[in-house]
Amino acid sequence: MDQKELLNQLLREYGYPQEVINRFMEDTETDGLTFEEAKKRIMPYKDITADRSQY
Repeated sequence: MDQKELLNQLLREYGYPQEVINRFMEDTETDGLTFEEAKKRIMPYKDITADRSQY
């Protein structure tokens, strides 16, 4: 698997919606990030959406 496929798989495992994955992949390619750099920027989708009603 190449880095793009690994990143796509990781985002799916983290529960990101497809349109968010597409946007993130485009941004990653534009920024020229490696898989490891991109991996450090993401976290499970449920973690970043948890407790949003409080804000």
